[in-house]
Amino acid sequence: MILFTLILLPFTYLMLSLLITNTQVKKLLALIFATVNLAWVVMVLVRVSTEEMLVVNMGSWPAPYGITLAADRFSAFMLVIAAFVFLLVSYYSSQSIDRERRNNGHFFYSFGILMGVNGSFIAGDIFNLYVWFEVMLISSFILMGLGGERKQLEGSIKYLILNLIGSMFFLAGIGLLYGKVGTLNMADIASRISLAGDNFAALNPALILIVVGFSIKGALFPFFFWLPASYHTPPPAVTALFAGLLTKVGIYSLIRIFTLFLFHDYAFWSNVVFWMGGLSMVVGVIAASAQMELRKILAFHIISQSGYMAIALGFFTEAGIAAAIFFTAHNMLSKTNAFLVAGWVHRERGTLNLKILGDMFQRSPLWGVLFFISAFSLAGLPPLSGFFGKFMVLKAGVESRHILISMVALFVGLITLFSMVKIWLEVFWKLPPSEKVRTMTYKVKPSGRMLAASTIMACAIIAMGLCANSIGNYCTLAARDLLNPQKYISYVLENK
Repeated sequence: MILFTLILLPFTYLMLSLLITNTQVKKLLALIFATVNLAWVVMVLVRVSTEEMLVVNMGSWPAPYGITLAADRFSAFMLVIAAFVFLLVSYYSSQSIDRERRNNGHFFYSFGILMGVNGSFIAGDIFNLYVWFEVMLISSFILMGLGGERKQLEGSIKYLILNLIGSMFFLAGIGLLYGKVGTLNMADIASRISLAGDNFAALNPALILIVVGFSIKGALFPFFFWLPASYHTPPPAVTALFAGLLTKVGIYSLIRIFTLFLFHDYAFWSNVVFWMGGLSMVVGVIAASAQMELRKILAFHIISQSGYMAIALGFFTEAGIAAAIFFTAHNMLSKTNAFLVAGWVHRERGTLNLKILGDMFQRSPLWGVLFFISAFSLAGLPPLSGFFGKFMVLKAGVESRHILISMVALFVGLITLFSMVKIWLEVFWKLPPSEKVRTMTYKVKPSGRMLAASTIMACAIIAMGLCANSIGNYCTLAARDLLNPQKYISYVLENK
């Protein structure tokens, strides 16, 4: 029941919110359930740390015949970071999201996303992983369009259509794979693939479709177009939730199937991952540097930073996979908080256009510091989490003798620094460009809960940097497990 509860908790909130009409009660329940979810996943992490892996066979049907839920060090770590991000974004949203959107189900659909995220991280068979992807897609599509503004509807339609294409590829790949191996349980698929030997190439058409589906979800080149076309349209709190959770589930899934299936044809798949990762880094960061709207800059950097995770996976060494895990967790915190600060800026000035903004540091030095921490963590400055994440990626690349792609990653980091400095100077440091804007009196809106959520997130970014050695050691243990797929297979199939 310990793993099933991760699905039951958000589902219970969804059912209660249908029965309750009072918006304030719904908001309070959302914060309570988000807190309980975080406490529960911490317990899962502790259990996994001592027992190495938790496996639950639903209905007592043994794998591979029934539905299997499984959590190893990797998935438990991702569950904790996701739950932490979800709780803080929910607390932030309790003040930043307007009453109309709360009345129309903002927290309801947010918990739909949480249920999909939790389900994805513990799914033990590939079809259920698809199901949880669709739960996230439906919830996020409605959440993106909530409010009915023209730009939101345009963004949500683009988001839905392109992600449905990704789902179509994913489902088609699952069908082809099932036709070849006769099972959907991921451990059983891995076991049968390991026995296929030289026949593995026959599975590549199915696996290519699945990888395309994950790459669309993870916003990797050349499948990223839906993200910058849609992420700037909903309220910033919604964008922060999406940035922290949705693309990272795609990256998680890519890491999972690479270490279970794809490594059997490493020569082919490493090249695919390197090209997607390298081009994602370069295209994303160059496109970001050309933007003059705060959320568009941050959205393109999601693409760029997904590239770091992909190339670290492509190294396929213990250090490389540990770097991919650490970097993913760092990005979930830093990117989310950058969007939270953007939400405060929008709340105060009603725009995120860099040409119009300015002088926000004088307006609130604390918010300026919070953006500094988040943005320069993304840029990779010490002692923040981003520095150690990028250091681990570069170190793994040099050790595995992938010097060229490591140099590309270093170059991209310098351009990322340029983008973050541009935002800092344009939004927080310079005076507004017109006398009218400089003398305008802005209505002060309460933002205490928003500030508290962003401050806690910034402290977590600093703490992750200061505790990088301990967290890195945990990521190394998780990577070691991933590089030993037989361990996953034996725990799931033999119920070790």
